[in-house]
Amino acid sequence: MTSKRFTLSLVVAAAAALLLTACNPIPAEPPVTAGVPTPGSACQERNEIARETLAGTPPSPALARFDAADRKAFASSAFGYLCELSEVVGPRESATQEELESAEFLMERFTELGYSPEMQDFGRWTTVKDLRPPPGPSRNIILELPGRGEGVVILGAHYDTTPDSVGANDNASGVGVLLALAERLAQPPWSNQAVSVFPFTLRFIAFGSEETGLHGSWHYVDQLTDAELADIWVMINLDSVGSGTTLFAVGNPWLTRHVSEAAEREGVLLTIGRRWLSGGFSDNFSFGDAWVPTIFFSGNDISRINSPDDTIEFINPALLGDTAVLVLDLLASLEDLQCGCR
Repeated sequence: MTSKRFTLSLVVAAAAALLLTACNPIPAEPPVTAGVPTPGSACQERNEIARETLAGTPPSPALARFDAADRKAFASSAFGYLCELSEVVGPRESATQEELESAEFLMERFTELGYSPEMQDFGRWTTVKDLRPPPGPSRNIILELPGRGEGVVILGAHYDTTPDSVGANDNASGVGVLLALAERLAQPPWSNQAVSVFPFTLRFIAFGSEETGLHGSWHYVDQLTDAELADIWVMINLDSVGSGTTLFAVGNPWLTRHVSEAAEREGVLLTIGRRWLSGGFSDNFSFGDAWVPTIFFSGNDISRINSPDDTIEFINPALLGDTAVLVLDLLASLEDLQCGCR
């Protein structure tokens, strides 16, 4: 999450019309197969503590589409990836060798999940939106899960950190959820022969150099054609979703309205904001500036971000599972929620 010292040109999205909230059926979740590798194998002790914490997850409400086992499975998977990124890879300062090494780590993980990720390089020569260029070479990690129809939905999270921070919350938490969703969605019942059940292509992006001024997302948006921008239905941004007791979301009203209803149905504690949490900006702003509908998820405690105190001890694993469930519900419902407001 980036400090407010960067002044960005923001555009307020047009008000959305009231929409019906009828949703596509959520496919039944199969049991996790024994052959799927457990993420975070270098973090066994941490993972065991997280599992013990998650054992107290309360039952889901009667009308919930996901049961407590789903939430715990997502939380455990995301926490394992978070632990690897923060404890094994460590600090990932923007536009440094550390960031490059973390990008290579993410390329390996996404490849292991069956994807074909690509690196999008940018650096000192990249200047958009009147921002100063990043301090050095950086890169975005981009991969896709094709769907059964036209259009694109972007699910993003930045992976870099400020200096001397392992960034457990900001933003190994968002990347952990990104990886956990990529892992689950590549498997039945969500996908068959590398094509998902969704009526759109799902594009996962791990952004570089967010902490220096959203450089990765600004670069990504700036190089899109008008036609490519028009193809994007929604950008979902995950940033610092791992600390606190509740989730926070802000975005276009037709998106936050659905997410609020889903949270109530699933028993997830969620606050909908009308504006950004005090303290910074994140990559959804780059897309909102180009009139792409966006929604941003965060935890309600960002007090330690951008500091050496942002460590795994302050991660609430349950928030990771809650985030994954709300994002997955939104993805499964987007076809019915298309607002037609752009």
